[in-house]
Amino acid sequence: MTAMADTTVKQPIYIGSDARSIVATIVTGFAVGASAWLLNLAVQRFFVEPVFCNNADSFAMCANGGTIAWVLAIIITSAIGLFALVRIGIFRPLLVALAATIALWGISSWLGPVVWWEATLWHGLLFALAYILFMWIARAERFPVAFIATILAIILLRIVVVNV
Repeated sequence: MTAMADTTVKQPIYIGSDARSIVATIVTGFAVGASAWLLNLAVQRFFVEPVFCNNADSFAMCANGGTIAWVLAIIITSAIGLFALVRIGIFRPLLVALAATIALWGISSWLGPVVWWEATLWHGLLFALAYILFMWIARAERFPVAFIATILAIILLRIVVVNV
């Protein structure tokens, strides 16, 4: 009788990524964040203020114009960021883009009083950090593990965003 060789192959815990994809993810996150803030300012100045802030009947829309502009800007730039992540070849790009957007939803209230260029830099930096964090989490070999870890990270980041 011959002994059977143990042929089990250990699966990696994480899907590998190279330095190029890590740097590209950070750059994409920064570009998404910075361009979202700049688009937010442009929509406020060239659409919300001229259209809704000229008469008393649309005061509510004018008062909420900053939030509306930020939501519009973040949705557009996050969609573009998703396409960039797909083009780069990031593993689970939809998870990364959605998680970063959800986790940082509402940071415009932090950055509203800050000078525009500083707010743009902070917005870009926060999105770059979120993109790299969620890219690292999404690299887990098993999707349920990556999904649960992503949800936990989003919850922790949302607690920070809401309470600071």
